[in-house]
Amino acid sequence: MSTDRKIAKASALLIVISGFGYLLGLVKEIMVANYFGIGGAMDAFYAALTLPSMLNNMLLAIFSAVFIPIYIRYREQGREEANRIAASAINCLLLLLSLGALLLFILAPFVIRSCFRTFTPATMAQAAGILRVLCLTVVLSGLTGAMTGIINAQQSFFWPALSQMYITIGTILCIVILAPSAGVYSLAYGLCAGLLAQCIFLIPVAKKAGYRHCYCLSLNHPALAQMFHLALVFFIAIIAGQVNIAVNVVMASYLSPGSVAALGYANKLIQVPIVVFTGALATAVYPFFSAQVARDSIDEMKRSLARSIRTAACIFMPLTVMLALLGKQIIALLFQRGAFDQHATDLTSAIFICYSFQLLFYTIGIISMKAFLAFQEMATLAKAAVVGVITNVILNLILVRIVTPPAAGIALSTSCVQVLIMCILLGSLRKRIGGFHGAYIANGIARIAVGSLCMGGAMCLLLRISHGMIHSSSYSERIIGLGIVSFSGCALFALLAYLLNVEEVRRAGSILYDRFRRIT
Repeated sequence: MSTDRKIAKASALLIVISGFGYLLGLVKEIMVANYFGIGGAMDAFYAALTLPSMLNNMLLAIFSAVFIPIYIRYREQGREEANRIAASAINCLLLLLSLGALLLFILAPFVIRSCFRTFTPATMAQAAGILRVLCLTVVLSGLTGAMTGIINAQQSFFWPALSQMYITIGTILCIVILAPSAGVYSLAYGLCAGLLAQCIFLIPVAKKAGYRHCYCLSLNHPALAQMFHLALVFFIAIIAGQVNIAVNVVMASYLSPGSVAALGYANKLIQVPIVVFTGALATAVYPFFSAQVARDSIDEMKRSLARSIRTAACIFMPLTVMLALLGKQIIALLFQRGAFDQHATDLTSAIFICYSFQLLFYTIGIISMKAFLAFQEMATLAKAAVVGVITNVILNLILVRIVTPPAAGIALSTSCVQVLIMCILLGSLRKRIGGFHGAYIANGIARIAVGSLCMGGAMCLLLRISHGMIHSSSYSERIIGLGIVSFSGCALFALLAYLLNVEEVRRAGSILYDRFRRIT
């Protein structure tokens, strides 16, 4: 099987699993809302979760970024040496996380008092107790992240992706069994239980993939020294991304009441396609890019990069058109009830639509970033991130004055920044590896754009025809109406793309047809 077909197959698999995971996660959120609402207990839980979650996200993102290319490079030379390097890196990671977890356990009351001064004493005490339970997740998340990196480096994605559902299932079970007696602590116990189950599941999978752990700590090994150096540089890029989020929230706080909340609702919603599709593509291409760099197969990497960009365009160009047309109806369907009134829907949907413009550019930027990570060139990523922060501040100051509502200007600024970062990374990558089939990419994007625009025109007509159903007072009628318009739009785009000879759609159709023939 060709590399491009392997990437396409891995991406499709991850998209399906991620989509199912989100549905299961929605069931969990409904149960959490039913048992705990939005009272002080949930404030305590989310406050306690903040620091462990931030610590894990940052450290594991850095570990994955610097570990996979180096591990693959040494694995090409010999599995035994690669395993020794991996074991040293994992032991070092777990040692750091264990020390951090111990420190967090000891200082839990102080951390909560310092960061959440407005909490009542009872809520502070509850948050400190939950934080001490969640300290265990710091170590468990590190171990699962390390095993996931090992397995993904073998270009195997199914079991790590599937194992993430253990966390959701563990939380659901603990809510059902423990919530009546343990209250909100059941959420913390569920997270720990799910992560422990995930660890137990992934360790033998990694062993089957050829990994053998040893209790060594070769800090003087050149590979470990290189990892530490690259981690420090990549840390700047991670921090810059967090600063951008903070800048948006702070600037929104100076706008009309509700702007921060609306920004939060819209951001959570736009994260769904980013996590499901962008995350799947990025996870799938990274091990292949790393292996191609390790083998010095740059021409093969160029082809994989070009096809990944076209695949991203095939997903996100029609999706952006669809979200721009249906954004307001989606927001109303999901949120407009109770205190979330028409004004809230109008504000949130305007922000959401402006956020949706970033999808393709953000995804191409992430794919380009994975290529730089495969080359272990972190400095370019750090520079692009810093330029993004500066540009975001400037554009925020400008756009909140000329866009209505002003909070939508912040979202539009984010989309513009993603365009800039994408251009910086693609330009730098072109200098690094030479041209990567620009005419092939442009030809595919042009065909996809024609199909997307035609789909958008047809959807506008369908929205007029089904106006009464979509704006009905009946919740089920609105779901059916939006479902008909969305499905019709997807089907029309698929047909147009097939007729326009869009390679990605034809390949997907061929795969589905082959699977159907095997079943029948």
